[in-house]
Order: sequence, then C-alpha cells, then structure tokens
Amino acid sequence: MTTKKHNKRKAQLKKYLEQLDEFNWHHPTKVSDMADSQFERDQTNYYLAQLSHVLINNYPVSYNSIGQMLNIDPKKVKRLMSTYPQEYKTIKEIKEKLQNGKDW
Repeated sequence: MTTKKHNKRKAQLKKYLEQLDEFNWHHPTKVSDMADSQFERDQTNYYLAQLSHVLINNYPVSYNSIGQMLNIDPKKVKRLMSTYPQEYKTIKEIKEKLQNGKDW
C-alpha cells in the first residue's frame, strides 16, 4: 500500500471515529448527564466492533494495525469482535447508520 493511500485511509477512519460521537450533536443537553453511561459505552463499543470486522474482512490488516487505527488495545479489538457479530459489510454502511443518528 502506498503512503498516499495509507494516509488517505487513515484520515477517513479518523473521520468515521469522530462520527461515533454523534450523540453529542443530536442530544447536546443530555451529554453531561450521560457522560459515562452504559448505553453510550455499549454504542461506542458496538461501532468500534463493526469497524474492526469490516477492516479485518475487507482489508489486509492485523489486529495490531486496527488497534492503532482505532486508538484502542489490540486485545480489546479481539474482544469486541467476539462480543458483537458483524452486521455491516462496508464502512459506507456504518457511516450511513451513524449519520442517521437513530441509535443515539
């Protein structure tokens, strides 16, 4: 993979990770009340697992690489993937779901 493609993919993943914080945009008054709520943690873990599944199945990357991209421990990547089954086939599907904001 060329450096240019790698940097572009890394920038896209960073953008998608920022969208995981979608709840803050849809419910700004509730954020302080739910800062460490179980619901919020579950949703974040769910989407991190979905991104991990898509990355491992669609791109030639390792658990360590996914951990670096998502800024989480590779052991957590494996744990999330075993906890949540894959429901999306592409990053685009995950992006569309996050843009809807219905889960948040």
